[in-house]
Amino acid sequence: MTRWAPAVASAAALLIHGSLAVVMWRNFIAPSWDLGIFTQMLSQYAAGNAPIVDIKGPGFNLLGDHFHPILIVLTPLFWLFPSGLTLLLTQTVLFAASVWPVVSLAAERLTPRGTVLLAVSYVLSWGLLNASYSQFHEIAFAVPLLAFGLVWWIRGRRMPAIVAIALLVFVKEDLGLTVAAFGAVIWLRDRSETRLALALIVWGAGWMAYAVLLFLPLFNPEGGYDYTDNVDLAQALTEGLTTKIGTAGFLALAAGAIGLRSPFMLLMLPTLAWRFAGDVEGYWDTSFHYSAVLMPIAAVSLIDGSGRAHRSLAPLVAAVASIALLSQTRIDLLWDSQGYAVDAASSIEAAQEYDSVATDIRLLAYLAPRTQTYWYGSIDDAVPDAVLLRPDDVDSPIEPWAEERFGGDWVTVHAEGGYEIAVPAQD
Repeated sequence: MTRWAPAVASAAALLIHGSLAVVMWRNFIAPSWDLGIFTQMLSQYAAGNAPIVDIKGPGFNLLGDHFHPILIVLTPLFWLFPSGLTLLLTQTVLFAASVWPVVSLAAERLTPRGTVLLAVSYVLSWGLLNASYSQFHEIAFAVPLLAFGLVWWIRGRRMPAIVAIALLVFVKEDLGLTVAAFGAVIWLRDRSETRLALALIVWGAGWMAYAVLLFLPLFNPEGGYDYTDNVDLAQALTEGLTTKIGTAGFLALAAGAIGLRSPFMLLMLPTLAWRFAGDVEGYWDTSFHYSAVLMPIAAVSLIDGSGRAHRSLAPLVAAVASIALLSQTRIDLLWDSQGYAVDAASSIEAAQEYDSVATDIRLLAYLAPRTQTYWYGSIDDAVPDAVLLRPDDVDSPIEPWAEERFGGDWVTVHAEGGYEIAVPAQD
C-alpha cells in the first residue's frame, strides 16, 4: 500500500486543489486582487515588457512590491496560455508536487497506517487549502522547494537539498530568513557543519537585505519598502494574542505535536515572526495563503520527530486536526458554489473591445491578458476607455458614478448578468 502512497496522494492533491481552482475560475470567485495582479504581471513579461501592473496603481512597477524573480520562469507558459487560470493550475501542480517527497519519506519512516494518515493531513491541510482559495501567489514555488529540500537533506542528498533551499531567496524576500534558519538548524543538528551553516545564513540574510534595502526601493514609487510600516512590535505583544496562540497551536497539531521535537520546526519562526509582528489581522490567523510554506515544514518535522511509539499516533493527531479544521477552509465550494456565481462572460467579451477598462476584483484576471486593466479602487487619476462594474459595487448606477468619478458624460453600452459597461459619450 505504501508503495503507491506518494502517487495516489499527489493525484488526490491535484484533483482536490485543481477542482477548487476551476470551480472558482468558472464562477468568477475572487477573494482578492492578487490573481489579477500576477496575471497582469505575467502578461507584461510575455510581451517582453517591464512588469507594470496598473491594477496595483497606474504605472506601478511590481518589481518594487515584493522580490519574486522566480516568477519569470512562467513566461513561456504564459505565451502559450495567457490566462489567470494558467496561474491557478500552476499553483495546483506545485502543491501536488510537494506531496510526493513528503509522503514518500513517510512511507520510509512511518507505519503504513501512519503514512496514509500523514498523506491525508497534508493534502487536506488548512494551509494549502486556504492558499488555493486565496488563488495564485509567488509562495506556491516555496512549498515544493521546502518539501523536496528538507526530504533530500534527511536522506543525505546534500547538494540537491542545499540548492532547493537556497532558491527560496528568489521566491519572496522574507524567505531569505527561512534559508538562514535552515543554516542554523544544520548547525544545531551537526556542529561539524559550521561552514555550510554560515554560508546558508549569509546567503539567506544577504539576499533579504539586498531585496529590502536596495532592489525593492529602487523600483518602488515611494523609494522604500512598502511593508515596513506594517510591523508594530508593541502591538505584536498586546493584540491578537488569542488568534496568534491559536495559529501556533494549529501548526503544532499539523506536526502531530511530536514534530515539536524536530529542529526543523524552527524554520517556521521567521514566517511567524513577521506575521505576528505585523499590524494586519489577516497575517495572524489561518486564512489566506500565509501558512502554505509552513505545511511541508510541519509534515517533515512530524516524520523527523516520530519515534517508534509515535509512527501511527502522531499522523493520527495531524489527520484529525486537518479534518476538523476543514471548517476553516472553503473546500465547501467544491459542492456549493452556485450562491457565489455571477454571469459575467458576455460582459468580459464586450469589455475586451476597449483599450483600457476599470473593473472590480472579480474580473481583473479575466481582462488583464487582453486589455489594459485597472481596479476601480486604485485607479487614481487615470481615465479608462470603459468601466465594467455592477451597481452594487459602487451603490449607484454606473453612468452617474463614472461621471462623478471621472468627469464628462458617460453612456451605458452593455448591461447583462448584473454588470454594466459605461463609456464616455461621443461628442
